[in-house]
Amino acid sequence: MAEVPIQFSELLAGYGTVKIGEGMAIESVFALFKLRAEDGRPSWSFRTGGIPLPLEELLGTLDGLTTSIRMKIARGWKGESTPPTPGTPEPIPFSELLKGIETIGIVDENLIESVFAIIKARSEGRAPAWYVRSAEMKLSSEELLGALDGYAASVRQDVAGAWRW
Repeated sequence: MAEVPIQFSELLAGYGTVKIGEGMAIESVFALFKLRAEDGRPSWSFRTGGIPLPLEELLGTLDGLTTSIRMKIARGWKGESTPPTPGTPEPIPFSELLKGIETIGIVDENLIESVFAIIKARSEGRAPAWYVRSAEMKLSSEELLGALDGYAASVRQDVAGAWRW
């Protein structure tokens, strides 16, 4: 699959995750991919879809998420456990969850090893809600933090470069 427009549902066919809140319509998706090249080299890529997020909103979201991951890691270092999420998550294929949302494909020479998606959704007339969903090989909190921090740094540079003094 080349880097051309494609439906998220086609890009992530066969990958499973869990549903988001009942009655929520997805507006925007930011997906972080850990890829594995044919020669075994890992690499990272991201794809977006839906309503484009302003850079400032994306940066705020990444900052909030990375802060949350840091807190989770710190609790682990202190020997504290993370409280379980209430309820039983209902499985859903990523292809169904992100149906109708377009993105850019991944070059054929790369295998998607892991998917981590940040989803902005809302129910009719309500404030947005944020969800994270993942599939395939689970990333450690430390690996996920490193990848998201690296991407946040590049978004931070883009926001800073947009300022006109």
